[in-house]
Amino acid sequence: MILALLIASLSLPHGLPAGAILHGEERRGAVLVRLEGAPALSWQACASACGYHEACQAWTHNAYQNRCTLHAAPLTPRPFPGAVTGLSPSLAARIERSSERPPSAREREALDGGLSAPPAAISPVPESAQSQLFPER
Repeated sequence: MILALLIASLSLPHGLPAGAILHGEERRGAVLVRLEGAPALSWQACASACGYHEACQAWTHNAYQNRCTLHAAPLTPRPFPGAVTGLSPSLAARIERSSERPPSAREREALDGGLSAPPAAISPVPESAQSQLFPER
């Protein structure tokens, strides 16, 4: 298993979309599991371990603590020297596929400004209601 993780980690970063791997960043929260040993040796091995765990959506490798953390949710990354974080290969692929498809008819209409109706004319508040709404007047 360890050998399979290391071999798989050699080919993982190729083909991932830009932004799927962030150096000098970490994610916190939604921890599935913290791994020691082989998955913690490199960020590539950590990313590969995330690819093998079905519930993993993101991962963080901390070089200083030699630890790999698999996350259940891809929370917003934040700066952290010595860390590398990324999205799971399946989540990154889903994002990439969705960005390559043409917009639907509804999305095209929204992009063209056709979905938003013009604002209705706002009628002034009647005098009788103004005294109730603004008693200080």
